[in-house]
Amino acid sequence: MRLLRLAAALGVGMILAAPVWAQSGGKPFVVAINHEPDTLDPTISVNTVISRPTMENVIEPLIAVDGEGNLVPGLADWSYSDDGRVLTLTLREGVTFHSGDPLTADDVVFSHERMKERSAVYQARLRNFESIEKVDDRTVRLHFKSADVTYLPPRTLSIVSHAYFERVGEKEFVSKPVGTGPYRFVSYTPAQEMVLAVNEDYWGGAPDVRDVRFVFAKEDSTRVAMLRAGEADLILNVPFMERDRLKADGFNTTEIAVTPTVSVQFTLNNPNVPWRDVRVRRAIAHAIDADSLAKGLFHGVPERHARFAPGEIGFDPELANYAYDPALARQLLAEAGFPNGFTMPLIWWHGENSGLRETAEAVAIYLQQVGITAQVSSLDVPDFVGRLRAARNNPTTEDWIGITPTPMANYFDPTIALAFTYWSASPFAQYHNEKFDALVARAVATVDPQARAPLVIEATRILHEDVPQISLWNNMSVYAMRSGVTYKPAPRHLIRAMISEVKLDGQ
Repeated sequence: MRLLRLAAALGVGMILAAPVWAQSGGKPFVVAINHEPDTLDPTISVNTVISRPTMENVIEPLIAVDGEGNLVPGLADWSYSDDGRVLTLTLREGVTFHSGDPLTADDVVFSHERMKERSAVYQARLRNFESIEKVDDRTVRLHFKSADVTYLPPRTLSIVSHAYFERVGEKEFVSKPVGTGPYRFVSYTPAQEMVLAVNEDYWGGAPDVRDVRFVFAKEDSTRVAMLRAGEADLILNVPFMERDRLKADGFNTTEIAVTPTVSVQFTLNNPNVPWRDVRVRRAIAHAIDADSLAKGLFHGVPERHARFAPGEIGFDPELANYAYDPALARQLLAEAGFPNGFTMPLIWWHGENSGLRETAEAVAIYLQQVGITAQVSSLDVPDFVGRLRAARNNPTTEDWIGITPTPMANYFDPTIALAFTYWSASPFAQYHNEKFDALVARAVATVDPQARAPLVIEATRILHEDVPQISLWNNMSVYAMRSGVTYKPAPRHLIRAMISEVKLDGQ
């Protein structure tokens, strides 16, 4: 019944009235967010998507981004050697940790070594890493075996204090985090909230917002209700269907193009599944009316790009999204030996992005029209990642297709997106194409963006022809806030909640 209701509801919305609350009297600025961090120590986080929105306010990455999403100097400036193998980092002068300790090269080396040992996310960026060198108190050099453009753009290296660690030890270091950010850590109540206080000595200047309270509210409807009831000043991950309703009722909203691209992701390592035949994958691509998903079901909020977005390195204007053509889909299925279709598990990734459940249910409706029966279910992020690894390591046991938040458009860098998901060297790869692999290997070692772009274009054309993934819609991070609050995060990268960038009327 839910699928029938969903099919009937594409494009339908409601307008609700609600009160507006203004922060006053020293109340903390309340942010309702759908994730809580997996740890208070970003150097050991296994999921930066859920840890960074809160913890980046306290513990900063070494490199910052500007309002357009471009890398800019933060705690450090950087330069590469001519051959791209040596990265020199020059620290900003006068920066201190919340503990009072000055930022020095020792902290960069300590943070690097800790993450190199403890963080799988950071380890993935060290494919070509060779050594780290402290030159002086403000200068560090990283040496790589070969040029690698995948290290810097994700801003993975979070900077923590070596002196603080030496004084307090591991337990307190993790439970009472200290950084250089615009806010100091005050308290954390698991599954409930995190409280931060302004860092009066922040190197970037005093923010408008003083004290902050992050409230963890996983359900979309709960966050929206908090904003409407005056219990939150800012909410993240607003459901697309709610944006226009909130705007009509006087709330400020903004949407920013960010990773991921919601996709149909095929498990291709199993030789016995119907979709090992590219004709089946193309049939599925032509069976889904993804334009109606974006424009109707999600009220036109998400964008749709065949691969990368305009302005990204390697954007190819000649690529077009697969056309909705059920007749062609049935023809391709028949040619592949499945005139009556087949039954398959369709698993959606639960817990990080809005819209995946609705997408999976809508895709099941479209596939049913061409004879494919999709058995829809969900998995939480850790379990889904486990299934991806299993699909690589024990391929014959995995016979499902996913609705996943795939790195593609608006990722840190298009080269990283290709390498992370499709390069056969990646632990998550479900695809193997030797020509594609060779192009990506050249691209990650090509520092000059103009020289790298043709390699990315050629690689994406291979993907578009082979269809190991179908881009359905590109994520937009939608924020809603009470009147008097303005927040416009940088595009691309991950969803952000940098409260120092929030502006309050009159301040």
